[in-house]
Amino acid sequence: MPQQRLLYLDSDHLSASLWHGGTLREEGHFPHDESGVAAFSEYLARHRGSNYAMLADIPDEGFQIESLPHAQGADRNALLTRKLGQYFYGSPLAAALSYGREKSGRRDEKFLFTALTRPQLFEPWLAALRAAEAQLSGVYSLPLLGAALLAKLAPAGDRCLLISITRGGIRQSFFENGQLKFSRLSSMASTGAAEIAASCAAEAAKIYQYLLGQRLLARGAPLPVIALVHPAQTGIFLEHCKNMEELQVTFRDLHAACKTFGLKTLPQDSRSESLYLHLMAQNPPRVQFAQPQERRFYRLWQTRAWLLKGGALALLCFLLFAGREAVNVFEARSASE
Repeated sequence: MPQQRLLYLDSDHLSASLWHGGTLREEGHFPHDESGVAAFSEYLARHRGSNYAMLADIPDEGFQIESLPHAQGADRNALLTRKLGQYFYGSPLAAALSYGREKSGRRDEKFLFTALTRPQLFEPWLAALRAAEAQLSGVYSLPLLGAALLAKLAPAGDRCLLISITRGGIRQSFFENGQLKFSRLSSMASTGAAEIAASCAAEAAKIYQYLLGQRLLARGAPLPVIALVHPAQTGIFLEHCKNMEELQVTFRDLHAACKTFGLKTLPQDSRSESLYLHLMAQNPPRVQFAQPQERRFYRLWQTRAWLLKGGALALLCFLLFAGREAVNVFEARSASE
């Protein structure tokens, strides 16, 4: 089985980590310049045969919710392609996530249309992966992993705002009935715990006003907020992120969350990108953004693996059959004697 290496891309860097059995070990840190891409190409050359998955955590994202008439096969694919082109023209890193059919009326199908809207940020890294014939399983977006996180960390509810701190900034994702509706990444001006906590409180207030303006929340309705925080920094966050009439904040222990999902490498602060990388390796989202040509060598590896497994199974069946025939022959000879 090939080794699994995880790539984390933000607006400034690409990092590469080895993931094995719930342990995450960072192996490289590459800036967004020619020297960084060259160093990444050398890294790929040293680790030929590994499987790669890329997690994007950038502010250049788009989200649109729309219900469409239910269709199947080629008609459905054409409809989704046309809608993605209308919403995110010029970005090949776009995907549609089905939220199922409505239960009333003509039972339209509800979709989340989402895209990474700055493809030029990805192109040098994807080109290096193509040149190295790397087995890239997909390009994933960090907000799409939040639903799996909420399913175990928060009680079931209609609406929820999930706040997590990553190397890219303060990530806020709004969920309704466990389905992602909107996400926003805000940059952090400081790395101090008190300043980050104050920024989280300010950004949550801004998101609340935005949701009111988009009519995703009723005026006066409280919004539950779940924040992932390092256990040593919970007190600092409690001082700055206080419950209000509009925002009801609950803090979740980041270390406890990591242990819940089986991540053995615990973060040193409130940054949670390692947990998201672990979730991507353990149970990747249903949709990813890489085009087929980016995943070609991963598909070839899958085909080879299936053929080898099929060949091994066929060989085992033949050996069992041969063994049974040998037993039958031995019994027949014994009976004749």
